[in-house]
Amino acid sequence: MRFLGQGLACIGRRGPALLVLSLALGAAFAPLAAAAYQALPISAFLLTLGSFLSASLAPAEKAVGWRRILLALVWVAVGVPLLAAAIVFQLHLDPALEAGVVLSVLAPPVGSAAAIAVMLGLQPRLALVASLALTLAAPLSMPAFATALGVNMAVDMPHLAWRLAIIIGSAAALAQAARHWRSRIRAILPDQTAAAGVAVVGLMIVGLATMSGIRTHWVTDRSAFTVFALAAVGVNLAAGGVGSLLFAAWGAKNAFTIGLVSGNRNVTLAWAAAGTTLPAATEAYVAACVLPVLALPLVVKGVIGARARLVRTLGRHKLPVNPAAVAVPPKA
Repeated sequence: MRFLGQGLACIGRRGPALLVLSLALGAAFAPLAAAAYQALPISAFLLTLGSFLSASLAPAEKAVGWRRILLALVWVAVGVPLLAAAIVFQLHLDPALEAGVVLSVLAPPVGSAAAIAVMLGLQPRLALVASLALTLAAPLSMPAFATALGVNMAVDMPHLAWRLAIIIGSAAALAQAARHWRSRIRAILPDQTAAAGVAVVGLMIVGLATMSGIRTHWVTDRSAFTVFALAAVGVNLAAGGVGSLLFAAWGAKNAFTIGLVSGNRNVTLAWAAAGTTLPAATEAYVAACVLPVLALPLVVKGVIGARARLVRTLGRHKLPVNPAAVAVPPKA
């Protein structure tokens, strides 16, 4: 059992690099990608469970208050889609690409947001609240916003809501049981890093499986898919960057966490919800959106690490204040 816990902790620590590796392996080995595709239902449960466990085992966070949480949810659920729609409609892009961009930002944050927050040293509980609340609202919010923004999306809401309820409910119940019997399973889940490792396993399955569909789109129209992939990265970075800047006054960790849930969307849920109603080009864009979700955490981790090193370096080289230089001269 201890070996399993150490393995999960190792996976959690190296999560961002392993996610990129899963994409590379899926691209290189088609049978591996095809096998992972069959395991996608398991991956959805694992990454959700890993997020619950990561948040429950994380150190205490400074509460931001329910008003701020509500404001963040409004931004992620309403602000990002409206801003994205306003920009892409003004650019007069290909209708399929426009629909893909809008559909991708209508999706809730990724179910693994809390685990990714742990890997990046951010606020997993804040990420979990945003992801959980907006995922539960997705069966109603996604088709409503899609209709308002002119995206054709036929969603079987009862089926989607039931499926989400099963995944989230079972993961929450298991995470609560793990927290209750914490002393008995400490060897398996020694810390929040090991909990994040559970989610990383689920995300690696997604990465492997995604490359099966991406390979098909790449072979069909390489130049078009390249544009879609670049657009997906740009939308992810733009939404995350704007979100981080808007909430910068809340502190770096809170701001970057909101940026994380702003840009990293559960596009596989949007894909599944839309079913067969999507044009092939829109489906290709939605598939491309998985690439930045899995690849950018490695880049963001590097940026956050560089920022932390810069702050430490500036702190060490800060000149000490000489009391004699600022002393008030005696009165004559």
